[in-house]
Amino acid sequence: MSSAQQVDPFEEEALPRLTGTWSLVLGTIAVAAIGCPLLPESVPNQFRYLPVYFILPLGIWAVVSGGIALRRMRGDEGASRLRARAGIILGTVAIVTVVPTLAWAYWALRHI
Repeated sequence: MSSAQQVDPFEEEALPRLTGTWSLVLGTIAVAAIGCPLLPESVPNQFRYLPVYFILPLGIWAVVSGGIALRRMRGDEGASRLRARAGIILGTVAIVTVVPTLAWAYWALRHI
């Protein structure tokens, strides 16, 4: 093969598509943070309760970034939408878990 016929590894088509990966990572972290208060008491409180404050923002950002990724993949038949959809689902699970918990806490603290 001559040098003109060789494939450039830095071409846009040669690079792997990472579309939807951020959505999946953010959704996974949001769902994992739900279980942080259930860690043993030997774990310091900053590692048990600090991630709880990030569940809702991470869940929202997972849904938004997954939606953006799906919109970018529109019309691309060869694109895998699995990671973006999984990120949206995990972000939705995090949001649906936290919002009723916050509503219950608000209601319970109001009646004290």
